[in-house]
Amino acid sequence: MKDEQSKGISAPPALTVLGWDAFFENAMAPYAGEGMIPARVVRQDKGIYTVQAQSGRLAAGLAGRLRHDAASQTDLPVVGDWVALKPQQSDGLAVIQAVLERRSYFSRKEAGMRTDEQMLCANIDTAFIVSSLVGERGFVPRRIERYLTLVWNASVEPVVLLNKLDLCEDVESHVSQTEEVAPGVPVYAVSALTGEGTEEIFAHLNPGKTAVLLGPSGVGKSSLINALLGEDSVKTGQVRADDGRGR
Repeated sequence: MKDEQSKGISAPPALTVLGWDAFFENAMAPYAGEGMIPARVVRQDKGIYTVQAQSGRLAAGLAGRLRHDAASQTDLPVVGDWVALKPQQSDGLAVIQAVLERRSYFSRKEAGMRTDEQMLCANIDTAFIVSSLVGERGFVPRRIERYLTLVWNASVEPVVLLNKLDLCEDVESHVSQTEEVAPGVPVYAVSALTGEGTEEIFAHLNPGKTAVLLGPSGVGKSSLINALLGEDSVKTGQVRADDGRGR
């Protein structure tokens, strides 16, 4: 707590564990005097958001002004955003009044002919780029390079995870090739099935920091999350035989 106090952070510990710091406190300052509280978006479901506030998890909707004034979808909250929140109203929902300035974010272009930007998540500190060592969706250094470019452009720290170590017979060669396209980036060969190598990941998971797993379908992202949590918290499926993607 000494380090947090030296930076002028006045938020309760529950929020600092979620990543609240002086950057977001400064962004919250214009709203703090209007009876609003800070909260972080942890889930989004068709216009209803689950947010984590100091008091616990709340269901929240968007203020009409925020929805009306948004120039594009990128101005609306996504998972990872810090928001200025009016506490629970008569209908049982809290109300998101504003999205605080983002430190980082990931986005992509909308599918099809449209060129709109689709916001994916915000305020990420570390991105785990997951690649499979085997299979149809297996080891492709050029794909890892593309994900690295995405992560570096977002000013986020990358870490590469080469999954399915238990099925690969030439791990050292794959690690060496990855290190060539990812200079200076931590590269770990891991197995979500056996847990081998996953202990290295915990060095990059710290209180107050947010991580995301990136990678194509079928490389084992959900299985890795379950291995790290020690429980089957995320549904997984077998990889399809025809295209190597997750079910």
